Amino acid sequence: MEALSVRDYRNNLAASFARADQGERVLIRRKNNIYALVSIGKEDLMLTPELEKRIEEARNECRNGNCVKCSTKEELRSFLDSL
Repeated sequence: MEALSVRDYRNNLAASFARADQGERVLIRRKNNIYALVSIGKEDLMLTPELEKRIEEARNECRNGNCVKCSTKEELRSFLDSL
C-alpha cells in the first residue's frame, strides 16, 4: 500500500475516512515518518467489566502491600534484572 502525502490526504479527507471506515488502513507520509489512519470502535475506548475487575484486584493488592515499589531508576533496573 502506498502512503499518501499530507497534501493528498488533506485534499481527500472524506475519501480517506471512508476507506478507514471500511477497515482499510490509510497510510500518510509526513517527512520521514508514516502514520496510519484507522477506524476504532467504541469498544476499543471502553473498559470491559472483566478489565475493571482486574484493575480493582491489582489496586487492592497494592493497598495490601503485595507489590514492588521502585522510586529510582536504579531500583527499577534492579527489579527488572531480577525477573
